[in-house]
Amino acid sequence: MWQSYLNGLLVAFGLIMAIGTQNAYVLAQSLRREHHLSVALLCIVCDAVLVTAGVFGLASVLAHDPTLLAVARWGGVVFLVWYGAKALRRAISPQSLQEGDGSGQRSRRAVLLTALAVTLLSIISWYMHRENIKRLLAGTESKIGKKG
Repeated sequence: MWQSYLNGLLVAFGLIMAIGTQNAYVLAQSLRREHHLSVALLCIVCDAVLVTAGVFGLASVLAHDPTLLAVARWGGVVFLVWYGAKALRRAISPQSLQEGDGSGQRSRRAVLLTALAVTLLSIISWYMHRENIKRLLAGTESKIGKKG
């Protein structure tokens, strides 16, 4: 039992250390000091709920409902393209290295809604890892550092 717990913990740490969209957003909010504690707390809670949902079968629901899978996939694609384009525009603007952007601080609601979108629109990753989740639940997934 402890071996499985340790394996899950190490996998979770590996996922957290990778800088993805959500982590980049949390870091950006922290640098701006714009509701950063609320964003971090929201992301922690959402990640815990999403990992639990993934383990308990959300991947199978998405696998059996092509419409829901398509909505999750294309909703995520549209959001990430929009979010990436916004980030690129900010990065190449002449004011990108100046303090503040002149628009003032965004509301907590706007910041948290963006954090929810960044977090929840990555549903497709649950679908992509459904086979790994099935093997983990069945106890047939190879252990970290050992060949299966």
